[in-house]
Amino acid sequence: MRRFAARWLHAGATALAVVLLLGGQATPAAALTTTPGDAAATAYTRDSVRAATWNMCGEAGGKYASEAGYCPWRNGNATDTGRKKPNGSPIYDYDGPRKKMEGVVKLIDERNLNAVLLQEVCAGTTPGDLYGTSHLDELAKLLAGKGWSFASAGVTRPDDGEGPEPERKDSELIDSEGSSCRGDALTGTLSVAIAVKGQITWKSENDFNTPVGTGLSMSSSTILCAEVAGWESHLCSTHISNFNADRYKAKDDPKWEVPISQTTAKAYYDKQIDIVVDTVKKFPSVVLGGDFNTSNQETLQPLYTLMAECDQKAYLPNDGVYNDAVNEVTKLTRTNASLRGDGGYLSYDMTTSKIDYLFSTGGFTGCDSRTEFGDATNYLVDAGGQPLCQKTDMVCTPDDDAYSDHTPVYGYTQGGPALSWKLDGSTSATTGGTAGLTGASVDGTSDWRTAEHGGALYMDGRVDEAVAAGGPAFDTARSFTVSAWAKLDADAGTSAVLSQDGSRVSGVILFYNAGDNSWRFGLPRSDADGWSIDQAVAPGAVKGQWTRLTGVYDSATGKASLFVDGTKKAETTHTARWRANGPFVVGRDLVSGVRNAGFKGHIQRVEAFDHALRDDQVASYSGTMAAPTGENIAMQGPQGQLSQGCHQHPGTFDNAFGTAGSLTPTLHATVRHPDPSKNVWAEFSLWDNTTGTQILSLGTPASKSTTTVKGQGTVSLTVPNLTPGHSYGWRVRTADDATNNTPVSANCHFKAPAA
Repeated sequence: MRRFAARWLHAGATALAVVLLLGGQATPAAALTTTPGDAAATAYTRDSVRAATWNMCGEAGGKYASEAGYCPWRNGNATDTGRKKPNGSPIYDYDGPRKKMEGVVKLIDERNLNAVLLQEVCAGTTPGDLYGTSHLDELAKLLAGKGWSFASAGVTRPDDGEGPEPERKDSELIDSEGSSCRGDALTGTLSVAIAVKGQITWKSENDFNTPVGTGLSMSSSTILCAEVAGWESHLCSTHISNFNADRYKAKDDPKWEVPISQTTAKAYYDKQIDIVVDTVKKFPSVVLGGDFNTSNQETLQPLYTLMAECDQKAYLPNDGVYNDAVNEVTKLTRTNASLRGDGGYLSYDMTTSKIDYLFSTGGFTGCDSRTEFGDATNYLVDAGGQPLCQKTDMVCTPDDDAYSDHTPVYGYTQGGPALSWKLDGSTSATTGGTAGLTGASVDGTSDWRTAEHGGALYMDGRVDEAVAAGGPAFDTARSFTVSAWAKLDADAGTSAVLSQDGSRVSGVILFYNAGDNSWRFGLPRSDADGWSIDQAVAPGAVKGQWTRLTGVYDSATGKASLFVDGTKKAETTHTARWRANGPFVVGRDLVSGVRNAGFKGHIQRVEAFDHALRDDQVASYSGTMAAPTGENIAMQGPQGQLSQGCHQHPGTFDNAFGTAGSLTPTLHATVRHPDPSKNVWAEFSLWDNTTGTQILSLGTPASKSTTTVKGQGTVSLTVPNLTPGHSYGWRVRTADDATNNTPVSANCHFKAPAA
């Protein structure tokens, strides 16, 4: 009987079996109760991290499909370079490493990622190597000019016998310590790695120090963490070894194998998890990804208590159109093989499991396993398969989208708005948000310069005065949130605050209905003429009064909710989901193909999120000042040299933070008030870590930023003269005219330069 997994294997496919696991039992993944993330309800203040974790199985392993450890594109096709090795043999270039990294770039482009956490990759160059390439070098070439930076930490192969690696405490981002990558196709150090669309300013690695040199078949790995300029969230990549089924050979007799006890295996595993837990607890916000080598999720329970794991819930409805399964497959393994004498596959079973995970302290807005990128190629050597895929020819051709025996898991953390327009008359009135959309009035006659409520857009009811973006701000078939401040004129008729165009009707409309004097959040049931719409209706709209309106749609539950001044006033059900792919618009809607319901009055601070804010987030977003976020960059400098060092415990990392450019550096903070008309500033606290001396105290006159902004913006304070060579810590909070203030930000750290 032919047994192989066909290429239709996809997310949500039923697992045929589950491989590996701690305790020696096949334990199916089952959704655990996981921390939802964002306990303070302020994730909307930080940028979203769009991250993937992926074990690339990039180093060593078998050369044909049935050989132990085989993985596609470890070597690839060889091209003679015309150069010679010292022994006279030719030097070849291999396309495998680049092919693997092309898969990473494809994932980045398809899913708009800004971070990738990698395991089993090669980084840097092995000293003295005359040939080969490294995965990170190839990835850097493919992403050149796009603003990406990279960090790595070496992993020790068990048969190297080198002993534990020392911890690196300098600014080296590509770590050359660890085992050298094997084979002519590769050079560099076997590593875990982090790639970020941004500037990595700091990294740390904490080694697991599991035994090496004893013949254990799994490496002694590490947890690598990095900080990115302007990001509140840190990133960590790890690879946990599972020693349960391994055997080691006594040093005095290489042929004698002794099984490791269950107790020893569990102790090794638990120690690694403990180090991971202790490390991530030091960061106020963190995204952690890696290969944890177990599908028994109870083993990872300390992490589930601390953070959200992205694939423990569905983010889309399972309605036949969208099918968002939980605990999706991340590992493909061929078992129960029947082989020819030359090692070619006659038959096999494909087993699947989940052993790769993505965690975050901030919660997620979506998650998926890109199972199509796993190697489910038909390697059978019959006429319909690959007759040369055996030990004599070793010509095994992976499918076009097969890059690893692991599949990537990617998720988006909760974060700031995709669109954020102040509409305050400033030069940036219609710019802002992660989607990069800019708005413009159709006829250019909108009055951008009204001073109302700290600066607002006034519209006189004409639909041509609407402000339109260059495209959609979100997918109306998925979850989203829209929000705006609005003030109706006394004679205003039905007026649309915002919408997003379909072909014949807007896909979403936040509007005032003059017929019954109500605010409404409406979602039409189809892109068709007429008025077939699900509406959340909040009666009692007050003209001439500034009102904060927020509409939230959760596609997983089908609920559409309308909040007025932060309080939920109405809810309805909307299940007829469709995509309105036209422009996001402020000041009118679209009905039966006709622009309609021009707004009459003032509109201010329009924002849109590509996920559903929770009720407590809407309340916080609408009514309380936000604590300053990780965009509080103390200083900037060359990659790998400076860092804001925003961690909970400076001693954990030996104060390995950046050095200020002067003895009077300027500290910066991004502050925000829910009311755009209010003045807001920052108060700074600064202390000397070296002596324990408090220099600036929150609430004192000297702690106030030298600048004040209206509504939101960046403020700063130049600190008093510092002592050369000392280490300093600082934090900040937001304050306003009403003597309100927020909780403080995370502690940040830096060093003063030497005299």
